[in-house]
Amino acid sequence: EENLSERMALRQILGELEPRDRQLIILRYFMDKTQTQTAEQLGMTQVQVSRRERVILQEMRKRLTG
Repeated sequence: EENLSERMALRQILGELEPRDRQLIILRYFMDKTQTQTAEQLGMTQVQVSRRERVILQEMRKRLTG
């Protein structure tokens, strides 16, 4: 039950992300793409992906923990 609740919260937070940020997270964590592969798909550099990913994950953690 707790797992289901966490997945629902994660899905909601993903839905609230900007489309590009959501795509970055989906590519990295649901499609297991490397930062380099993700960068190529999004037209970014690997460094940009790394920095943006860190910021997005921090924001997601804050939302999940309240």
